[in-house]
Amino acid sequence: MASRPSGSALIVLLLLSTLTIAGALAYQAQQAARSHRETAENVLRDYATFASWELARVVRRELNDTLGAQLARLSTSCRDGAALPDLKQLLRVQDG
Repeated sequence: MASRPSGSALIVLLLLSTLTIAGALAYQAQQAARSHRETAENVLRDYATFASWELARVVRRELNDTLGAQLARLSTSCRDGAALPDLKQLLRVQDG
């Protein structure tokens, strides 16, 4: 009977195997969570980069349109080689 493993040794072996498998699964779960977090951070960083690029593009277009319109108004008030208008004249053109 001495050569046969006892029932308690078999249970200990199964428990150690289960503990090893549980540890490996916990490690894999941590790695997966870390990988998912990195992926989410990269996606958010890319989205923020795109959003800032889009905002700059829209602001640049709006500034161009606004400045173009104001310069067109200024050029209509300075016809025939006249001097640049003073502030009161510019405000009248802007309101008109």
